Amino acid sequence: MADSQNKWTAPVVRKQFLDFFAGKGHTIVPSSSVVPHNDPTLLFTNAGMNQFKPIFLGTVGKTDGGKHNDLDDVGKDSYHHTFFEMLGNWSFGDYFKKEAIEMSWELLTKVYGLDPNRLYVTYFEGDKSAGLEPDLEAKSLWMNVGVADDHILPGNMKDNFWEMGDQGPCGPCSEVHYDRIGGGRNAAHLVNMDDPNVLEIWNNVFIQFDRQKDRSLKTLPAKHVDTGMGYERLVSVLQDKLSNYDTDVFSPLFAKIQEVTNARKYTDKYGKDDVDGIDTAYRVIADHIRLLTFAISDGGVPNNEGRGYVVRRVLRRGSRYARKYFNAEIGNFFSQILPALVEQMGEQFPEIKKKQLDVKEILDEEEEAFARTLDRGEKMFEKYAAQAIKTNTKKLSGADVWRLYDTFGFPEDLTKIMAEERGLETDDAEIEIAKEKAREASKSVKEAALTFAKLDVHQIAELDKSGISRPNDDAKFLKGDSHGKIQLIYDGKDFLKSTEGLPSDKSCGILLDKTNFYAEQGGQVADTGKIIIDGVAEFQVLDVQAYGGYIVHNGYFKYGHLKAGDEVICEYDELRRQPIRNNHTGTHILNHALREHLGDDINQKGSLVDQDKLRFDFSHKTQVTLPELKKIEDSSNSYIKQNCKIYAKDVDLDIAKGIEGVRAVFGETYPNPVRVVSVGVDVDTLLAEPRNPEWRKVSVEFCGGTHVDQTGLIKDLVIVEESGIAKGIRRIIAYTGDTAHEVQRLALEFGQKIAALEKMPYSPEKEAEVKATQNELAQLTISTLSKEELRTRFAKVQKSVMDEQKKKQKAESKTALDTVTDHFAHPDNKDSKVYIGQLPISANPKAITDVMNHFKIKAKDKTVYLFGGSETEGAVVHGVYVGTEHSSQGVTAEHWAAAVSEVIGGRSGGKEPTRTGQGTNAEKIEEAVAVAEKWFAEKLKV
Repeated sequence: MADSQNKWTAPVVRKQFLDFFAGKGHTIVPSSSVVPHNDPTLLFTNAGMNQFKPIFLGTVGKTDGGKHNDLDDVGKDSYHHTFFEMLGNWSFGDYFKKEAIEMSWELLTKVYGLDPNRLYVTYFEGDKSAGLEPDLEAKSLWMNVGVADDHILPGNMKDNFWEMGDQGPCGPCSEVHYDRIGGGRNAAHLVNMDDPNVLEIWNNVFIQFDRQKDRSLKTLPAKHVDTGMGYERLVSVLQDKLSNYDTDVFSPLFAKIQEVTNARKYTDKYGKDDVDGIDTAYRVIADHIRLLTFAISDGGVPNNEGRGYVVRRVLRRGSRYARKYFNAEIGNFFSQILPALVEQMGEQFPEIKKKQLDVKEILDEEEEAFARTLDRGEKMFEKYAAQAIKTNTKKLSGADVWRLYDTFGFPEDLTKIMAEERGLETDDAEIEIAKEKAREASKSVKEAALTFAKLDVHQIAELDKSGISRPNDDAKFLKGDSHGKIQLIYDGKDFLKSTEGLPSDKSCGILLDKTNFYAEQGGQVADTGKIIIDGVAEFQVLDVQAYGGYIVHNGYFKYGHLKAGDEVICEYDELRRQPIRNNHTGTHILNHALREHLGDDINQKGSLVDQDKLRFDFSHKTQVTLPELKKIEDSSNSYIKQNCKIYAKDVDLDIAKGIEGVRAVFGETYPNPVRVVSVGVDVDTLLAEPRNPEWRKVSVEFCGGTHVDQTGLIKDLVIVEESGIAKGIRRIIAYTGDTAHEVQRLALEFGQKIAALEKMPYSPEKEAEVKATQNELAQLTISTLSKEELRTRFAKVQKSVMDEQKKKQKAESKTALDTVTDHFAHPDNKDSKVYIGQLPISANPKAITDVMNHFKIKAKDKTVYLFGGSETEGAVVHGVYVGTEHSSQGVTAEHWAAAVSEVIGGRSGGKEPTRTGQGTNAEKIEEAVAVAEKWFAEKLKV
């Protein structure tokens, strides 16, 4: 058995692995992102080799340089994780099976001191249906290092043929398994049987194929090794623990969870032994904070699609465990555990230390949004569960599971956990049917709701006359849900007291006495969200408009009906509202920076604030220069980083106009009183001394929009476009918050791509990569400043390629001409008038043309038919010049080239006596040369 736990602490285990392979000539490289931004085939990195996929495929040079797990299992057993650390070593064509197996055995048995009798290895048994032979070489190599024959086991495609996705590099693998129990027993029959005490700790993958879209396998140009050792499992083995969680990989996180929750200590109990479920909750929280932190740090922002939804699901699952088992307050729970993880892993993974504040803010935003519906959702679940128990069906209906997600944000797997706790089942097929039914029902009404009829002056007068009050919408400036009472239903033509009788696919509008929804105005888009009576009716709000002080919530019913007098919950989409707040406050800060750096003649001419961006139009006679944009962006971000508080107050319009430096839109009619929004200075302080010139250093505006509480929440402001839209009117588009961080990440990533191109030696591959990169850069939406910097760098790369192309072109033109002139100058060919042949050049049309032009000008009587390229290159060009002597004999370039094109493919073009073409069948160059010779010979015989 390995040495004591004291020796093999988790950090020491990692360091020893790195030191061992560094001593074997390996290069230590930084950890790759868990979010594979450039690989659409993966939601998350599922193996350490993902970062090296281009190398395995041969698409980049070396200098650039698992299996899936089940969320439902995490917390229930001792070894499943949503996030795990992989220790790996790779070879990119330098060594293969023999060396990989020898190093594996040496590290495990000699360095870590594991008992060879407790280790088992597997090899690929082959698969006739896939045309794959058994990997007997691996089996033999394991025997050579001393593994007993009965500890070497064959494995099938599932266990011993490794693929990172539906497409890409793959190959046979050879696993190493460890028997935690030992004691002289033979555990071979338990290998790959999901036994917690006989577990895989290392996998040697021998990359030699590339899986195609059609599922066929192509052999890679070079053989590679990819190994992966489960860090958490290895630590548990070396510390002689039966659980990954009962080690110092997790104990610092458990200590922090206990500190935050005041719960009992973690005792590593499972299943029925974990009577109160608290140990399971410890494991879930500790595992989930690891995934959330690394995923968000690497750009995996929570949302409702793809990998973003996985992050959201994990956070909500963990939040519910924290609330149910630790009685924790949801809203900032995970961010309280975060510092312990950063302290534990921040040195090895500096990115989580750098992004700690961003991760905290995102975790808190997500938790807060979920907390708003968690209580109500759990109540509805209990209602649905009670119905299932009462009717003795013991199953939640698919419609109920879907509604818990659609209305309350409960991911399906979370509802399944809650159902399991109550002894209830769910049906995936039923859930899918309910999901599709809801989607189909919404399709037909969404467009109608977004183009809903406006209230005209007569209808507004009708509302006034009938005594319908204008709603109080002060709650739109507050966070969280609010309550209101239905006043009327508007069907696009008439006002109704109830939606009873309205067709189910009919969009309509709702008028409330109070609302927290923001109606579109002042350049800020309307909120979306829901108007609900839980379990009775749900109205999806797609648009909110104000008419003469009346606010109409336009949308459609997902289920149920509402009537005048109903008390409802008003729930705007907080996760959509938050970036809108960022962008609106960012607009104020940008407006201030523009005046600061471009002068007082800057006046707002329009704006748009939505969840994606801010757009600001302003008066300015000339284009804003890049140095000016830099100053504007820098001072905006300086203001943001001060984390100033946002103040707002309704003020008498005449008094408000007297505040020094206050910004307002020229020609706009403002209400009295007007809402004054100040960034960093209390409005009362401004009013106490309104003419103070210092206020010109403060962003102060008349504004009825929604804003952040502190500027720090905006994170960053990135200008992505500056353009002219009319004479004397300029437009700036900028991003804030997570979107700003995303474009910064894209810029950094693209900079790395250009850096790789800068190092790449000249080759046809580099030419192709430069061309592709040029197109990507043109379409890239990133900071205007970053884009200009990247363009400058890329222009140098492009110039170097063009210089090399010119050199290559010149050299190939010379080679081509020398080849042909040498032919005619040779004593054996002194009477020759024709040259037909393949030149020792690439598929270079310019070189072909240069030779043809030479003879057209200086040796008009000679005829040449030239070919360039090769089968290896996969390209071919050809060209013909018919000399004066042969053209007089009826030889035409057009017919000659047409005969050749029948073999080599493609078409030719040009004017007599020349013709050039690009073929499609590079493998038929020799045949094409022969056809050219034969055609010419036969033509002269005629």
